[in-house]
Amino acid sequence: MIEKGDDYMHNFNASIDRRHTNSIKYEGMDFMYDTTDMMPFWIADMDLATPQPILDALRQRLEHPILGYTTWKNDAFYEPVKHWYKTRFNTRVINNDLMYSPTVLYTITEAIRALTREGEGVLVNIPSYNAFLTLIEANRRVVVPSPFVFDGDDYKMDFDAFESLCQRADMKVFLLCNPHNPTGKVFTAEELDEMVDICRAHDVFIIADEIHMDFVRNEQGHQSLINWMKPDSKILVTTCLGKTFNISGIPHAFYVTKNRFMKMELTRQMMAAGVGNPSVLALSAIEAGYMHGADWVDAVNDFILQNMRFVEAYVKTYLNDVLTVHVPDATFLLWIDFSKSGYSEDDVQHALQKVGKVALGIGSTYTVEDSTHFRLNVACDHARLEEGMKRIRTAFDWLKER
Repeated sequence: MIEKGDDYMHNFNASIDRRHTNSIKYEGMDFMYDTTDMMPFWIADMDLATPQPILDALRQRLEHPILGYTTWKNDAFYEPVKHWYKTRFNTRVINNDLMYSPTVLYTITEAIRALTREGEGVLVNIPSYNAFLTLIEANRRVVVPSPFVFDGDDYKMDFDAFESLCQRADMKVFLLCNPHNPTGKVFTAEELDEMVDICRAHDVFIIADEIHMDFVRNEQGHQSLINWMKPDSKILVTTCLGKTFNISGIPHAFYVTKNRFMKMELTRQMMAAGVGNPSVLALSAIEAGYMHGADWVDAVNDFILQNMRFVEAYVKTYLNDVLTVHVPDATFLLWIDFSKSGYSEDDVQHALQKVGKVALGIGSTYTVEDSTHFRLNVACDHARLEEGMKRIRTAFDWLKER
């Protein structure tokens, strides 16, 4: 399955064959597209090997022949999470505020259900992580868009419009993606100050998904909303190690809140759903990743930035007349703008899928209207990324010739 030698754990340019592993990214493309005969850059999982300390920890746990019901209320869970937040973000987390959960989206869903009734609105930045939009609608709540404004360098919040929306009688929840997917925006401390002040003034609960927190590459670094929590603050932060260490196939998550109602309600919901026990392998992965994975995370961020710079240079050389690339301060995702090409999203996606045979995130799935963007996952070996860019170029050359 591995090419280019055996030392692939520290070689991000190793080519790893993921066929026959039931990978959604490769074998589940028909969930989003008409065909699986494409090179995939769509879903946000990395084509990079999970770091060795986690794999070693999983193997060690599997040496024990019993994989029974498992508890998380112990130092094997608490201490790694607290260590990571303290050493990476200078953020203090205490045991009483920290809870295990099956997945990030489960946590968000149950929090929204606890705070709102059917037909009420949930405020989200637009563009939005597409799963936010689907889970809100699937739970019979209403997506209320708060669009970003792009100033040519960064995506900004329109706080006047945001506050106006927060004043609505049916507005009880703001669902925040911090750092933001798909734009890669990193919220500043000043922006978070204003956001928290507005939501507090209008009694809006903030649910923050910080799953991309370990992919922040600017000088300020990740600003977790945990730092804005006070006793009974209407703030909940949820995340997991799935993106950071490429272990999304091991469902797990955790959340931090000082809000007593939310702690009680989410605990009750987990008991009602029968999902109180964590995955035994998830606990091993959390401990290994958060105690021994810091150097790997630093290295993978350097590699991701190199890949983003490559895409930026490639577009300037070959596709500058049709694409605009903004290298973000976070995530391993590029939100690429094709508006200056003049082509519709239908035309662009047809060319990408049928001519270039490349699967990219479809922009309109991250918005509430037509889009002039697509999302590109750059967390892969360089040869794969270069081939992907060639295919994108082939697709747009075909559009121009037509």
